[in-house]
Amino acid sequence: MLLSVDNISFGYTPDKMILKNVSFSLNPGDVMTVLGPNGVGKSTLFDCLCRIKTPQSGTTHIDGIPIEQYSKRQLASVVTLVTQKVHSVFDFTVRDFVVMGCAPRISMFGKPSEEDYADAEEAMADIGITAFSNRIFTQLSGGEQQQVTIAKAIAQKPKIILFDEPTSALDVGNQQKVLRLVRKMADSGYAIIMTTHNPEHAIQLGGICTIMHPDGYMVSGPPEESLKEDLLTDIYKTPLRVLEISELGRYACLAPKLHRQEGLCE
Repeated sequence: MLLSVDNISFGYTPDKMILKNVSFSLNPGDVMTVLGPNGVGKSTLFDCLCRIKTPQSGTTHIDGIPIEQYSKRQLASVVTLVTQKVHSVFDFTVRDFVVMGCAPRISMFGKPSEEDYADAEEAMADIGITAFSNRIFTQLSGGEQQQVTIAKAIAQKPKIILFDEPTSALDVGNQQKVLRLVRKMADSGYAIIMTTHNPEHAIQLGGICTIMHPDGYMVSGPPEESLKEDLLTDIYKTPLRVLEISELGRYACLAPKLHRQEGLCE
């Protein structure tokens, strides 16, 4: 088992627990999509997996080793977090930005080696962004920056990649490109956890779909089992339908039509 999370609970106060007895496991090649309303604890879960926050109870093992036994550098070499948006105040080229992913393998006063740059070039080729490797990161579009950030994560050579709402600021075309990249990376052997607000993404990616409830518990399973209309309607406080679309060969999660004048769901 690559990642094993057993009954972890986290809260800022004893009477305000955000995560309650959360358990799941992942093997190489697994992809898990995490859904839930704003403030439910999706980012908090990632913080616990990166040891930014420490759960009050429960255990987490990576390759059978308790997460507490990893040094920060060791943990960064096996787990990487891709955030929604990266802010850079320096005019790094895309190539230099991607090679920063090799930092866990570089000594404190060292600099990237030729091998590190080769890893960065390979990561950019995997993502398909070699053509703008010499462009300035801060001058890229949001979609391009997201792709560069994913290449940086690949250059890090982790075993587990955490994507925190990677499609939140992207148009539909770039959303689909990111989803294809996530699926490709899982097929290449990475264990991936991705948070999203869109149940459609869980359906498209397949694998494991986990729904985080405001009460702190989680429901996990294949999308066709965990994406139940009553549960989705409950947590998102809006009527949602899960329908089979024969033309697409899959299920889809849809909201009913709105009345033109009242703005109320039919």
